[in-house]
Formats: sequence, C-alpha cells, structure tokens
Amino acid sequence: MKMLVRANPQDFVSFLTQETYYEGDVANELIIRSVDADFLCHATKNAQDIIVHAEYQRRRDKNMARRLWEYNVATSFLTKLPVLSFAIYLWKEQNIATSPYRIEIDGELVHLFYYKNIFLWEETPERLLQPSFAGLLPLLPLLKGAKRTRDETIGNMVEGLRTAGKDDILALGYAFAGLVYRTEDDKEWLKRRFAMFHEILEDSWSYQEMVQKGLDVGLQKGLDQGLQQGLQKGLDQGIKQGELMAAHSFLARIIEKHFPPLLPLALRKAERLKTVDALNSVIDKLLEAKTVEQAREALEEDAQ
Repeated sequence: MKMLVRANPQDFVSFLTQETYYEGDVANELIIRSVDADFLCHATKNAQDIIVHAEYQRRRDKNMARRLWEYNVATSFLTKLPVLSFAIYLWKEQNIATSPYRIEIDGELVHLFYYKNIFLWEETPERLLQPSFAGLLPLLPLLKGAKRTRDETIGNMVEGLRTAGKDDILALGYAFAGLVYRTEDDKEWLKRRFAMFHEILEDSWSYQEMVQKGLDVGLQKGLDQGLQQGLQKGLDQGIKQGELMAAHSFLARIIEKHFPPLLPLALRKAERLKTVDALNSVIDKLLEAKTVEQAREALEEDAQ
C-alpha cells in the first residue's frame, strides 16, 4: 500500500476525499519522528490548507480509533493545520471501531473526534476504473465482487494500467492479486496471465523494491521466504537470494559474537558457499562448537 500510494499520491487523495489536491509530502522531521503514520501529506481542499492522514489496516485493531485520534491531534498541533483522518481496511472484518471517537470524564464529553472508515470490499470496481484513479488499479482485486470475477478483474487492471502508461506498477497489481486469488488454479492462471510481462515486471521499480524488501526481511528474520504473496515467478530468485544473504548474515553474527578471531576465515568461507543448505550445515556445527578450535575445524572441514 505504501509503495502504491507513494507512486500515485494524487489518485489516492482524490479517492479519499473529493475536490482535494495533493501538494506534497510532510517533510518536517519533528512530525515524522512524532507520528508514525502510514500516510501524511499536505493538501488543499476548497482553497484551504489541510493535512490528509490515512492508515492501512489488513486486520481489525481495537485501538484504531484512539490511534487515529492521537495521530490527528499530534499532527494538527505540530503543523497548525486541520487534519482529515481515514482508516482503510483491506479485508472484511467484524466489530471495526466506528467514528466518532469519544473521551468522557464523569459523563462529560472532553474530546469528540470524527474520522472516516473506508472498506475496500464495499467499493465497486467501477469507481477505480475511472481515468482519475488509474494509479490505484492494483487494488481492483480487493474490491466488491472481484473474487468471483477473476478474469474480468485482472483483465481490467492490466489493460487499465497499460493504457495509462503505468507498467511500472503492474508488479503491485500482481502482488495484490496474489493475496486474493490463492487456489492452485488461481496461481497457475495468474502466472500464465502475467508471463508475457516478465521483462516489464523485472525492470520496474516496484518489482525491484519488493525484491529488496524480501531480502531485507530475510536478513532481519533469518531464513524466511521473502515476499510470500508477491510475484510468484519473478520473486523466486529474490527469495533465494534473501535466504542466502540471511544465512551469510547469521553465520557472521555467530562468529562475531562467539569466535571473533575467526571472522576473516568465516567471511571467506561464506563467500565460497553458494547454497543455503551448505551454509546451514556450517551454521549447525558452529552452534555446537564450544571453543575457537572447534569452530575453526567446522569452518575448515566444510571449506574443502
């Protein structure tokens, strides 16, 4: 969502509220450090300077109303501008917090905060098929009825993006589709449908950023699977690279923490090993090593 909105902020602002024009990102470091919001931008609405604020929610958050209120108040205080807040829910949920949010003391109203919930599953595809929302077409699979009309939905998304000259976010459309169409038949169909765009996808900034994110997650969490719901074909390489880099990083951390004199040897060793299985074999032996000599033996043994 953040990648998609960053690429098409005006489309997103128009989707949230009519007659509102994106003027630029909120760049004030004080605000950014104080408010960990998904989306904040300067905008004008009916010639009035405002801030537009949005949070993307995949699942229900019982504290969402308060969180929106906190971000709204903090941002308004720091910018001295009124703030419009929105919560965008991607999946259908029950018991979602509703506006307004109230704070009372002994039955006396102290704060009353209004915000707007947007439920993507209630939005009709026809709305995003308007030219002014072309930058949000990757969200089509999340809209009303899209799961039952797979071929039409993906066809409209691909055709709309290509017509609008937005091939660079086809990869995001593929990623969102992968979250919705999840049967084996769906997966095979999506692979075939997007196979013709293989080179376009790989060259796009959105694909490359998703691959990089997969690598980053792999480094942070160890041997994970990178982008599990991303580009099935194109991201296989990214996932493998992420796992390999994660294993390299894990091996280096073990050596740095327990056997620092062996770090140069370990780095040379990791550079020579080209598969995750080979690295894991060394890692297992290092985890069992109690002395520097035992660790050295593990490195030298597998280095043959």
